[in-house]
Amino acid sequence: MKKKQLLIGGGIAVILLLLFGVWNLWFSATKVAFINYQVISLGQISKANDNSFIKISELSTDDLNRLAGYDMVFINAMGLRITEEQRAQIQKAADGLPVLTTAATNPANKIISLDSIQADILKHYLSNGGRRNYRSMLNYVRVHIDKKLFSVSEPEAVMKRADDVLYHMDPKKPEDEELGFNTVAGYNTFLQHNGLWKENAPRIIVTGPMGEPSGLIAKLEETGNMVYPIRSMRSFIQNHGIDSVRPSAIINMAHGRMGEPIVDYLAKQNIPLFSPLNVNRLVEEWERDKMGMNGGFMSQSIVTPEIDGAIRPFALFGHYKDEEGLQHAYAIPERLETFVETVNNYIALQRKPNSEKRVAIYYYKGPGQ
Repeated sequence: MKKKQLLIGGGIAVILLLLFGVWNLWFSATKVAFINYQVISLGQISKANDNSFIKISELSTDDLNRLAGYDMVFINAMGLRITEEQRAQIQKAADGLPVLTTAATNPANKIISLDSIQADILKHYLSNGGRRNYRSMLNYVRVHIDKKLFSVSEPEAVMKRADDVLYHMDPKKPEDEELGFNTVAGYNTFLQHNGLWKENAPRIIVTGPMGEPSGLIAKLEETGNMVYPIRSMRSFIQNHGIDSVRPSAIINMAHGRMGEPIVDYLAKQNIPLFSPLNVNRLVEEWERDKMGMNGGFMSQSIVTPEIDGAIRPFALFGHYKDEEGLQHAYAIPERLETFVETVNNYIALQRKPNSEKRVAIYYYKGPGQ
């Protein structure tokens, strides 16, 4: 009797192990790791993921011993700093794990373990960006690389990167792809149809790569402005689109200079240029750190924009973690209120007669004075 029970128990254990193996092989979640990706880019990839069976993680170079726990690894090699030991860890993992490295400036870091067709398809999804491409990229990984059979969606073909000049989220579908516009007239029609047009309101251009501007755009609109988010400031000026907008201010989420042609235009038109900062780290860490920015990041975010004539290098954007531990860039709520109020005050000065303006001079004295 005891032997029979042991046989039955052993049989059940074997069946459970087989079921677990089948589940893990064909039905379990696809775990995708991203190494050295910018928070804003990875945030967009995360927002595009609508499949609960695809799990995205950010992996630091200090945690490469965890690579074996993932089904696919993406590495952005631009600016990647790894030791020989860490490179060997990645190479060893790539012997049995799908790895795709892009933007490798050091040939030794160009580690790819996919076949050329799969690698090329994934690179095209990444380089063209946008939520539909990112969503299809993740689905492609689950279907064609991880080869799962449950909760799979056939990926769409790569959509060519939008070359539109202006963009705005659809107020009715804020989680969808951004809407693009190639003319100011087309964008103005969109504003009118969505209750965002305000006759004679100040017009503010928002541009630059170093922030996630949706919260800033919404707050500027809420406080009585019309906002024109621009993908390329240089082409917008060269093609004279800016002449149709006649902005009261420009907000550039700066990383480096805008360039002399843009500066010359702004100087002639007397348009103030604001350069809010992304602290580029978790807000709680930044608040604890007494040092703030330093080195190259400080020069690209503060010093070189000031050569363009930018004002108010005010810390506005920071990183927050979601429930899955991924970081996302957002405007810091209490600082957003202050920054937008400041921009509106500058714009109000443009419309106020000089006779009504007052100047206060505040002297900072020495310690104890």
